[in-house]
Order: sequence, then C-alpha cells, then structure tokens
Amino acid sequence: MRLTLAALLALAASPAFSQATCTEPTGPIETCLVGAWIGGSTIPVALEQAMRSMPDTVRANFNDLGRPVGMVIYDDGFFETFPIGANGVTATRDDDGNVTTFEMAGQTVTTVGYISALGGTLDMCFLPGAQGDLRGEMTVTTSDGSSTTRLFAVPENSFNPVITYTCSGDRMTQTVALPEPLGAIVYDLSRVPDDLFETVMQWTTEDLEGEGGDDGSDATE
Repeated sequence: MRLTLAALLALAASPAFSQATCTEPTGPIETCLVGAWIGGSTIPVALEQAMRSMPDTVRANFNDLGRPVGMVIYDDGFFETFPIGANGVTATRDDDGNVTTFEMAGQTVTTVGYISALGGTLDMCFLPGAQGDLRGEMTVTTSDGSSTTRLFAVPENSFNPVITYTCSGDRMTQTVALPEPLGAIVYDLSRVPDDLFETVMQWTTEDLEGEGGDDGSDATE
C-alpha cells in the first residue's frame, strides 16, 4: 500500500500531535471554547475513502475508530485530550489474486498543552513529553492463512496541520486539514457539564461498544 495503515491512522487520530512544545499559556482564547467537550469525527469515513482510492484495496472498515472524542479546555487555554480507539481492517489483492489482510487495534495517548484560539484559527502546543502518539498491534494475514502480529508505536512527526474552528453556544466544530488522500477531518463536539464529563464519556463508550457492527469478515469480497 502507498501509505501504511498505521501511518494513516496516526495522521487521522492525532492530527495535531506535531505542534510546538510549550510550558505556559501562549495567547488569547475565545471564551466559547472553554469547557468540557464530547463528540465524534469524520475519521472513519475519511480513512475508508482513502483506502478505497488505492487501486489494490478491496475493502476497508474503520467503524470503531475515533469515537468518542473527548476534550477539556480551561480559561487560560490549558487543554487535555483523552484516548480514543484506533481500530481498523483493510484487505488488498495483488495481480495474482492473493489477498493480504491488515488488522490493527490501537489507542491514541492523552495529550496535554495550551491552545491559542481567536478568529477561527486554533493553534495547539504541548507540554514536554505530552504530544501523544498511537500505540497498538497489527496483524498481517496472507492468502495461505499464515499471520504475523507485531506491536507498534507511531510517535509525533513534523507534520503541522492547519486547524480551524467554529463555536456557538454548546456546539463546536474543528476542521483539520490533512494531506491527501485523507483531506479535511471534521470534529463535531457538544459541551457537557464539567462534573459529568467522565460519566458521559464512559456512557458513550459503553453505548458504542454495544453497537457491534461490521467485523470486516467480508473484507475480501
């Protein structure tokens, strides 16, 4: 594949992990952004479209990726993000008809830092060592039934995306401009009471786990 599954997942799940390091507030922040936020993103759709655009990709399933998204922003710009699952499966077929399946199960790591946000543009910097990364394991299975599983960790890199936002009342959207074949990723977030943040995150995660969904078993059809 032109881009590895782990690399695509890292770009989509942690779009801002390459920003600068800081140890104190970096600039103004719009009051509307302050609070606890929970929501979802267009990560699964973007990843599936990206994988399908590759000529050797048969099927991709990322239904479990990037839900829920949790973020807390304080009035001095200090922020915390919370781990999200990064699970996916793709299958590729070569010119001889041999199918290789890639299954990945991972999780992003909590990030902590400061936000400067005014006029629709959001800049993020991170406390030293708190940029986050993507960790998990990938299993590669070939047509003859043999499989190999290995652990991986995708650290921060040099990519620095442009992040724009809109905020009104208890709704916020963030749009992260990622390179092709991913394109723009949109995060749609709703404000929740600070003292209920952890409870709502837990409820949301349990509800999503109970949904089940496509297990990728028909990935080679």
